[in-house]
Amino acid sequence: MTGLAFAPPLYKPVFPFFSTFTAYKVIANRKCRTRVQVRSSLTPQAISSDPFVLELAETLEDSLPSSPSPPLPLLKLREASSESLLSTPWPSRKDEPFRFTDISFIRQSKILPVSKISDPSRLIGISVDSQFPYLAIVDGHLVKSMSNFSELPKGVFVGSLSELTSTSIIEKVSEFVCNFDDGDLFWSINGIGAPDLTVVYVPEGCRVENPIHFTYFSIESGNEGSKTMHVSNPRVLLLVEKGGEIDIVEEFSTNDGNKCYWTNSALEVVIKEGGKVRHSYIQTQSLSAAHIKWTSVRQVNDLFLYSFPFSIRDHSL
Repeated sequence: MTGLAFAPPLYKPVFPFFSTFTAYKVIANRKCRTRVQVRSSLTPQAISSDPFVLELAETLEDSLPSSPSPPLPLLKLREASSESLLSTPWPSRKDEPFRFTDISFIRQSKILPVSKISDPSRLIGISVDSQFPYLAIVDGHLVKSMSNFSELPKGVFVGSLSELTSTSIIEKVSEFVCNFDDGDLFWSINGIGAPDLTVVYVPEGCRVENPIHFTYFSIESGNEGSKTMHVSNPRVLLLVEKGGEIDIVEEFSTNDGNKCYWTNSALEVVIKEGGKVRHSYIQTQSLSAAHIKWTSVRQVNDLFLYSFPFSIRDHSL
């Protein structure tokens, strides 16, 4: 399987404050390149930028904690994403991927990044109902106390990049995390605003028997019809070594009625020779929310099977 595959918006929204854009790309036979670029500010190179995009990027950068220093792969991701935004305008319905999806209401809102879980007590009423290993990601942050991924095969890592201690896995993550040149504006916004990177690593020849269930929640939100939107940027990197196999389920759930917020999520999947990944996707977020989802799949060799069951269940269908 070679070349690029792109999935346009799946339907025309019928609610004024609800919009879904979902895309996936399959990238084949690409040689990985390491791109390191250090920038201290967006402003000097921002002459041709969309003012709204530039302001949003600066808001995201300012919302990130200045210390402790983020891991190198995350730092590289943020720098590369900042650079890519400098000449990227906000898309309109004249752009082919968005011609059925009106996202102008996001631009007309005041965007507030969620840089941390402001009130941990609000997590008490959230629960994950799953018989499989699961991860709870709240406003873009992996909440370890709400997750259960202890019963996994030896060598499999599931967790945040900031807690990863294996030098070899960190090097592999660093190799792939910002070698993606085909993402759009929202892919880059996620790259700047992601507070951390959730990493799933499957070693060579390892088969993970049970699916891993990712459950995403948004708790920072405004009331229905609000002109303020809290944006979260969850980001996951799945790396499957030669002959590895895993199933993952991503579920985006509503937790607090018909609230207004923006989930801008990205999943990057890297599969090496003979690896197998099955991916399912469920979206049941608020009708007053904006949900933008990128899934990138990168195959390192043609000799593997990649299965992509793609299912959406949401209120507007």
